[in-house]
Amino acid sequence: MSHSTARLNPYGRRLLCERIAGGLPVRAAARMSGISHTRAYVIWHRFEAEGEAAFELRSSRPHRIARCTSARVEARIARERRRRRWGPLRLSWLLGLARSTIYAVLRRLQLSRRRDLEPRPPRPRRYERPVPGDLVHIDTKKLGRLAPGGGKRFGPKRKGPGAGWEYLHLAVDDRSRVWYVERLASEGADACAGFLARALAFFADHGVRVRQVMTDNAFSYRYGRLWRAVREAWGVEHLRTPKYTPEWNGKAEAAVGILLREWAYARPYLSNRARAIAFAHFTHSYNHRRPHGELGGLTPMQRLTADVNNVRGQHT
Repeated sequence: MSHSTARLNPYGRRLLCERIAGGLPVRAAARMSGISHTRAYVIWHRFEAEGEAAFELRSSRPHRIARCTSARVEARIARERRRRRWGPLRLSWLLGLARSTIYAVLRRLQLSRRRDLEPRPPRPRRYERPVPGDLVHIDTKKLGRLAPGGGKRFGPKRKGPGAGWEYLHLAVDDRSRVWYVERLASEGADACAGFLARALAFFADHGVRVRQVMTDNAFSYRYGRLWRAVREAWGVEHLRTPKYTPEWNGKAEAAVGILLREWAYARPYLSNRARAIAFAHFTHSYNHRRPHGELGGLTPMQRLTADVNNVRGQHT
């Protein structure tokens, strides 16, 4: 056999048998190979019985395990583990077995971790439209305004003038990840429609004609008359995500996360005005200076410029 602690590999066992077959005493051959004479006899007798097959790799697992947990008991442990989701200690009280036995069985059946009991989610289907403007993801995020002196995330919570809510409206191009973001006082239908018009104008100024927009099922997007009027005036098709599937609008969700981590909560702001000033700088930096991992280190505006200048696919 051959395993991680074996003294001889297949070549060493073959050399041992060749020495013994050449007339060298077994004890002398064993000393030369650095193993006991008992082990040398085992290898030699196996070679006499099996021939070349004695040198092949084989498992070191014993043929029979004494006091092994029966398959019926293992099935019962697995059934109670999946049904009750208890750990080895509580299962030992229920089943009358040693905790170590239950833990060993769960490890062998790959049920020892809580996540092993959950069905594995399907792998995300990543996609990217081939042309800028083919699809723009739109979303909103409610964000608490900062009273003078800071907010609750950094330091004590304060109430006073300036407290309340503001809403981030963002539109992200599926191909280039270029975004257009605004801070508005509302997420109502009129505010959403106005933001859509300005976002479409922003992309048009950069040579991008928007063909489709994707949103969730918010009331303003589904029933807003002004929203529909702006969309139809620009000739834009509206796609809505199915219920409870925010991953369909994943690029907008990822953009919200970037805003929160790298701008809204990146450092303690002493006022809402200070955060607003940082907002303007960060949104411009994201488009023009921040490398994007999904773009191979390019900035969104670099990807957009390259695609706009290569509309006919003449350059690689």
